Amino acid sequence: MSEFRVGGRALLGSMVGAGCGLSSVSFYTHGVFAVAMSSDTGWSRGDVQLGVTIMILMAIVTAPVAGVLVDRYGARRVALISMPLYGLALASLALTGDHLGLYYAGWAVMSVLGAGTLPVTWTRVVTGWFDQHRGIALGITLAGTGIAATLGPSYVTSLIGAYGWRGAYLLLAGTILLISIPALFLLLRERQLASVSRVESRITTESPAAVFSGYRFWMIGAALVLAAAGISGLITNSVSLLTDRGLTIVDAARYAGLIGISVIAGRLLVGALLDRIWAPLVAAIFLAAPAIAALILTGSNTSPSYVSASMIIIGLAAGAELDLLAYLVSRYFGLRRYGTYYGALYIFFSIGAGLAPVSFGMVYDYYGSYVPILNIVAGMSVAGAALMLTLGKYPQLDND
Repeated sequence: MSEFRVGGRALLGSMVGAGCGLSSVSFYTHGVFAVAMSSDTGWSRGDVQLGVTIMILMAIVTAPVAGVLVDRYGARRVALISMPLYGLALASLALTGDHLGLYYAGWAVMSVLGAGTLPVTWTRVVTGWFDQHRGIALGITLAGTGIAATLGPSYVTSLIGAYGWRGAYLLLAGTILLISIPALFLLLRERQLASVSRVESRITTESPAAVFSGYRFWMIGAALVLAAAGISGLITNSVSLLTDRGLTIVDAARYAGLIGISVIAGRLLVGALLDRIWAPLVAAIFLAAPAIAALILTGSNTSPSYVSASMIIIGLAAGAELDLLAYLVSRYFGLRRYGTYYGALYIFFSIGAGLAPVSFGMVYDYYGSYVPILNIVAGMSVAGAALMLTLGKYPQLDND
């Protein structure tokens, strides 16, 4: 337990940061905002969902830049600058009125200013402090996103009911800043790579060119595109999927909250397994699971057990993807350029996760049903899981 005694404060600070960041708060609450905004403004669901798509696709550029900045200037400095800027940008969405162009511009600006709150920042801190228990430490860190996914939909639903969606954006931004800034300032500390033992640091001597041209980098990337698309589409449209099946928005938000609970469970379970089992096998199991949820949601059974099962499965898969990315990068490519490699692979995650929400909305607008896209998600999930099994054993890094 020495790793937890030494790195516990940094671990807690990273968990808070992950829960309050761009890819957590904005992503997991968007489904509730989408329903309210569509009803209030007359925008189609596809129009509204394009906002979160812009945010995720912008990470194609912003995540690699954030990774390089974290490697060069440190995660703490990047986090303390980016988090307040993200809060201000989130609040600015309340000022877009009924102008769709301003709404999209707000998401673009928020994506740039909040890039330092992406998971690359928090996982870089934790991988520096933990080696033997790196998997569970990453799970605890990213469980912060599960807390946001659990509490966020219901909290935003209550804010929208009392203050409208514009007021809800203002109060949500204030909430995350009140929670995150003190925690980051007091708790977030980095361990210098030079002070980490050779075994713990897992420094690789491979050049970036060798990593980027290697098959492992591209297999992980391809698997991320497929898996992230299915998971992102299901999460951001979960409330819409359930209201279309006859549930009220309050009940739908409550069921969607199960995703958050499952994300927490998935983070911790996957983290514990990663410290004991070959990571690609863990990835294959969890990333194939959304196929089951998608097939459940194509049916007409709205019993609580079926609906709950589908949300739980989605959450478990969502709890696995970014834990796995962080762990795979550290074990296959090392920590010396961790931010650079993580940020580069996050491009693939962003492509899949970014295109999915608007694709779901467009399919619904065209067919009046989500069934066609759900069937596609089932196939993509299985394919992405299969690609993970091609990675082979961990390389021997340095003298490790």
